[in-house]
This record gives sequence, C-alpha cells and structure tokens, in this order.
Amino acid sequence: MSDSTQPSQGDGLPNRTRAHRGGGRSPRRGPPGRETSAATSTYRREFLAIGNRTGSEKGQIGVLLGDIGRIAGEIGVLTLPVMLSLPVAQVWDPVALFETWLVALITMIVLGTLVRSGLIAPPFTDAPGWARLFPTLILLRVIYFNGTLLVAVLGGGAVAGGTGVVATGLVWSLAVSATATLLFPRVVDEWMAGRA
Repeated sequence: MSDSTQPSQGDGLPNRTRAHRGGGRSPRRGPPGRETSAATSTYRREFLAIGNRTGSEKGQIGVLLGDIGRIAGEIGVLTLPVMLSLPVAQVWDPVALFETWLVALITMIVLGTLVRSGLIAPPFTDAPGWARLFPTLILLRVIYFNGTLLVAVLGGGAVAGGTGVVATGLVWSLAVSATATLLFPRVVDEWMAGRA
C-alpha cells in the first residue's frame, strides 16, 4: 500500500495508510502482541460507536485516565470468575478474603496502567507497553489474571491465618499481584513467540 489517501481503483474505498492510522502511530510496532506505541506517545484511540473510532493526542492526565479505564475494564471483566467464587470460598473460612482480593485487584490495575502508559518499564523485555487485545491474548489473560488472583487471595488468606496477622496476608497479596502484573508483558512475548 502506498501513503496516498486517494481511493483505490479496485473497491472504491480509501487505502488504509499511515494517514488513516494517525500519522504512523501503528500499535503493531515492537514485539507482536504488544502496544508499544501507547507507552511511547500520548496518542490514544477512542471507540465512538460500533465500527467507529477516532484518535487524538492527550495530556498526561488524559492518558492516565484513559489507560486506567482500559486496564480496570480489562482486568475487572476478565477476573469475574474469581470474584464470583469469593462467596463460595467463605465456606473454607479463609482469613482476610475480601481484603486480600481488593489489594490484589487494585495492585494489578495500578501497575497495568503504569506499564501501558510507559511510566514503568516491564522487566525482562526490551520493549515498553502492555498487551494488545488479540483473541488469543484474551484467553491468556483469563487464565493468567484469574490464576494470579487465586494465588494472591488464597495464599494471602493462608499466610494471614498462619501468622495471625492480617497485614502479612495483605503483603503477600500485594507481592504476588505486583510481580505477576509486571511479568505479564514478558509472558505475552513468550506466548506470541510460541504461536509464531
């Protein structure tokens, strides 16, 4: 394809060029499956309606608000299985069940937002940024995020129950969710390399 914005002769539709993607701000830069452009620029795409989207430059506050909405929605929706299982887990009577879940969820959302906006570089990878919303990466997210929350919540409850101090369970939950969230971009790189 060329950089021309003239309609193509074949189908009557304009070519999909850099001009249509926002001046070369393609999310496909960097490793496959990663949104490196979101971490290196303040340009954000917005969905207006079904099939319609636009993009614009944002200030730092606008970038953080947009990114926190994206990550909170992503993690919140995809971890519904764990959230819906919390009332059933009360049968085992784990200590600090709600508190460890809340600490883990907030930690995942905050760190995911900071990685996506480029304020924190993910470890063990050269590229900045969060993961794209590919269908195969949504499956990975469901498994990874729910597994992380289960280890953080149930492990935190076990640590708090074993020590008799709720704060130790909260520290466990914070450490597990922070480590898993920061390592997620590297896991995405390995997942995509295995599927290539």
